[in-house]
Amino acid sequence: MNYKIQRKIQSNIDEVKYVVEDILLNIQNDLTENIIFNTKLILNELIIKGVIHGNHKDISKYLYINVLIKNNCIIIEVSDEGLGIVYKHKTFGEYDYDDSGRGLMLVEGLSDKFKVNGNTVTCVQYLK
Repeated sequence: MNYKIQRKIQSNIDEVKYVVEDILLNIQNDLTENIIFNTKLILNELIIKGVIHGNHKDISKYLYINVLIKNNCIIIEVSDEGLGIVYKHKTFGEYDYDDSGRGLMLVEGLSDKFKVNGNTVTCVQYLK
């Protein structure tokens, strides 16, 4: 299966659900329920984090979403127009008292490969 989708959306938290549903609608028949579940969580977390933390809910700013399925993997890339972050991997217990960071930890755990480069997060899930 080869699939490519690119979306540019405003930083509107109310649009996240519809964008994720639209992306999943196009791929759900070709993937396992587990992969769809993980992909939905990853997309929701990354887009919501981009809206809230990257673009600070500024609807004049955009998020850029790329989903590519090829060569037995799904590549998800989400970019915002914020300043970016330096992500430091922590173990699970280290997040117990932090105000933020659990969403990216969850995405990292669901991904086979995970990379943060400034204001862009890229995740790879292998289709097993």
